[in-house]
Amino acid sequence: MKFRSENKIKIEGGMSSMTDLVFLLLIFFIVISTMISAGVNIDVPKKGGAKSNSEILKVNINDKNEYFINDNKNPISSEGIKKAILTNLGRDSIISLYGSDESSWEASVYVIDIAKQNEIKISLNGAK
Repeated sequence: MKFRSENKIKIEGGMSSMTDLVFLLLIFFIVISTMISAGVNIDVPKKGGAKSNSEILKVNINDKNEYFINDNKNPISSEGIKKAILTNLGRDSIISLYGSDESSWEASVYVIDIAKQNEIKISLNGAK
């Protein structure tokens, strides 16, 4: 006596969900690759480099987006920081930028733009 079962289980995977996943990954990598190419070039020091004899100008940004140069207690406005940086820098100087966690990123980018426009090296540091 042979019994036939009409309810057979199909062991197949649905390919539509797999194609959706591949499509989403493709979009993700295309978006990420365009964001990477729009970045800023940063010169990373090589291991074992020599110590620089350059003068370092410290620029601090506090929570109120006020600028301070070389531990000076008098704040400098955003209009006067460019002049202050250029007058305090010597030849082959480096700007060491210290930003507060509460300061806006625009204040830091402004100093970076000043350095880039005048071909001055800059190092970015955490809150001091």
